[in-house]
Amino acid sequence: MNRSPSFSVKSESSVKVDPESLQQWAVAFCVIRFDLEQGQLIEECYPSGHLSSEEELDVAFSSFPDSVSQHQNRSSIHDCMFFFRVQRRQGSAPSNVNSNNARGNKYLYGYVFNRQRHDERLKRGGEQKSVVILSHRPYSSVFRPLLQIMGPLYFDIGKKALEHIASYVSMWPAPLPGKLMELPIGNAMLKVNLPPAHSLPLDNGKHEESSSSMAPLLPTNQSIPQGLFHDSDIFGIFRGILLQLWVLWELLLIGEPILVIGPTPPQCSEAVASLVSLVAPLLFSVDFRPYFTIHDPGFARLNSLQEGDTFPPMILGVTNLFFLKSLRNIRHIVSVGTPAGISSRQPISNRFSSGGVPARPEGSGLQQISFKKFSPSSFLSAVKLRREGPLSLMTEHKEAVWTSYTAVTKPDTSILNRLIDAGMSPRVEESMSVVNNEILRRHFLELTTNFLAPFGPYLRATTPSEGSSPFVDPPPLPQFNVDEFLASLSARGAGKFLSKRMRSNWLDLYRRFLKGPNFMPWFERRRAVAEQEQHRLWREARMTTDITLFISKMSELEIVDSFNAVERHLQWELQVSKLGKVSDPAANTFEKLTKDLQAVFNVLPKDMQQLLLMNPERAALLRGNVEDTMPL
Repeated sequence: MNRSPSFSVKSESSVKVDPESLQQWAVAFCVIRFDLEQGQLIEECYPSGHLSSEEELDVAFSSFPDSVSQHQNRSSIHDCMFFFRVQRRQGSAPSNVNSNNARGNKYLYGYVFNRQRHDERLKRGGEQKSVVILSHRPYSSVFRPLLQIMGPLYFDIGKKALEHIASYVSMWPAPLPGKLMELPIGNAMLKVNLPPAHSLPLDNGKHEESSSSMAPLLPTNQSIPQGLFHDSDIFGIFRGILLQLWVLWELLLIGEPILVIGPTPPQCSEAVASLVSLVAPLLFSVDFRPYFTIHDPGFARLNSLQEGDTFPPMILGVTNLFFLKSLRNIRHIVSVGTPAGISSRQPISNRFSSGGVPARPEGSGLQQISFKKFSPSSFLSAVKLRREGPLSLMTEHKEAVWTSYTAVTKPDTSILNRLIDAGMSPRVEESMSVVNNEILRRHFLELTTNFLAPFGPYLRATTPSEGSSPFVDPPPLPQFNVDEFLASLSARGAGKFLSKRMRSNWLDLYRRFLKGPNFMPWFERRRAVAEQEQHRLWREARMTTDITLFISKMSELEIVDSFNAVERHLQWELQVSKLGKVSDPAANTFEKLTKDLQAVFNVLPKDMQQLLLMNPERAALLRGNVEDTMPL
């Protein structure tokens, strides 16, 4: 992980940081040292004052590999990168934290560059330090490459690196979710795709969303991200258990708790990120922790759960095998990655030979056999793996999934057979992984999109029908009823795409999804966006429609109703314009609606006109005197 040769730092006099602009991207940059006597110590935190003392401890404990995941490295320097997610302490934010950043943000994401330096002259033969970027935003596509610059730069020039990087970041424009952005760092340029607004947790603040960005259609441009962590390496991290991805996709969809075990923080955090990315474009509402340690404040609560208690919906990435015993209530356990010194590059050819033992959801060991040619020894190993369960990891690390869940979705072997075998060449494998990840991500995006498609009618904005007046209020979106939805879906069928890939009990997956933690947040957010879109479409129609075409065909009562409707629209425009929420030129809108209001008024009976003019505000609107209420 070398710093870009084109990167250059600013001169001392030119280092300026705009705190508010910086907070749009990063909360703080930290340097944390592991001290043998005192443990994890924060040496630097720039800018200071954005973390409470409790949060500093949470960040410090999460910024180092667990002792059981560290291996003796023969090299003098060993670098690794990973990320974590910790909950912000409610009510503990220091007083000088900007209120926009302190409130409404439930989690901090920490992107870690950890360096272990072997030196026999030092106590215990070495030292450890971590450079950490803290943010409220899960922008891995930004912070990974930024960390690759910032981490080595800190070890070159020290604390000045934090100030220089902060200065560059504070000059960036505000994040544009779902867009390609070019972000300058010195002489270098980060070209990054940000995840779309509909995939970001609401605690990250409100983002502009449109129904088009959330429509159940597959994008033609594959570079456009459809969810969080679109840059994660699904193929690389799950290479040994690819057939299990469909089981895991279902568990994620219905919000089941999953314990992910990896030998190192980079491997377990990459696995958690890859799992979250599998259910795009669904808004993932389950708590996920890419790297979880026993020091996390939530561990005590999870550890206190009794036998039979329901484990909360979470995805926990861990390296400490102690969690296998302390969190026994998690029914689904995934083991990924390879320990240090063992190559993870295994050829994927002949994995789907007809001699394999058929996969069974509850016995991940048996599913692993389908990756290899059948032999009596491999069959016995699989049976032993299933019998011993995840505790077998205590003696030997192996890639496997342990779950009693019976999946509805069948693994798509045609997709797996399209994956390219890069052999044993690391250089070739890197480029092939990009291709394989696109194949897998495209498939699961299509799978999720088709699964969510039946909800489309409840989330679809309407436009005024031909010949109807856009000045009346639009009809409400159809009401959603679970029983009616399931009955209609059962009668209609799963659809061609899903019916080929799911077993006959496919409706059970919908029942579980409707009861799970992901459905309601996703549905309500999609619903709100659809309502906003419908409001926009009808508003646009009002701006381009001549109201006099409808007045001539109306009864007196309908004309009065139209007058009230136009008046209501005009008052709404005035109100939102004062709040600065109208995107188009307000004067044109006021002028158009004022003329419409006058046109309706002119055809009303004289006595009705006089009655309406008794209201001073209404009289001002009719005269077009809106300047006093216009924003400056």
